[in-house]
Amino acid sequence: MMIKIAICDDSKFIRGDIKKRILEYSLKKNIEYTINEYDSGEKLIDSNEKYDLIFMDYEFENNGDNGIEIAKKIRLYDKNSALVFVTSYPSIVFDTFEVGTFRFLTKPIDKKKFFDVLNAFIKDIEADNVLKIRLDGENYFFKESIISYIEGMGKNCILHFCDGRQEMECHETLGAIEGRLSAHKFYRCYKSFLINLAQVESYNHDEVTLSTGDKLTISRLKYKDFNKTYLSYIVKTRT
Repeated sequence: MMIKIAICDDSKFIRGDIKKRILEYSLKKNIEYTINEYDSGEKLIDSNEKYDLIFMDYEFENNGDNGIEIAKKIRLYDKNSALVFVTSYPSIVFDTFEVGTFRFLTKPIDKKKFFDVLNAFIKDIEADNVLKIRLDGENYFFKESIISYIEGMGKNCILHFCDGRQEMECHETLGAIEGRLSAHKFYRCYKSFLINLAQVESYNHDEVTLSTGDKLTISRLKYKDFNKTYLSYIVKTRT
């Protein structure tokens, strides 16, 4: 397993501390990785690189936008990287959820909590189930994490993705697909929409907005259950 990592922090000391902890973890777990360092968010954006894991500072003193604004720009071209905010401002934890934050660490960095984050990240990768679709005699395999939502259309359904690839129509019902997906990761918010909870950006009583910008209807009868399910998902996966 090769993991592509970015460390974005204006403190050389913090960048070095994170690198040291990643090295220690990799030796214990036999993980291969590459690391690029950035001392400002703008330099990370300008690189236009996509990473598996990004350690992001919140406040870049006198050096451009804060981490939240940088993360918003990253999400314009990379929906799937795992963002870990590393900051001295624990009060901003809920603000980080709007950019799909994976985890949150406070400075000074606690070794056990840091390793817990890496353990959760590796577990997430290993638990990224694959959906198999057979179409016109060919087998197609898609990681659940790249599916933003699935739209039912009678006896067929359309897979919509969050990594920029073209949507795909398959000759199966939405119910048949739903039965093969991880129940705790997907939710039927409406009779014809099955959404990936990891891709939810915001929601109200009428609709869910996904990270791709798609806005999907929520059944009024399901709103209460959806709200409970999504909050439970957030607690389990991001804290």
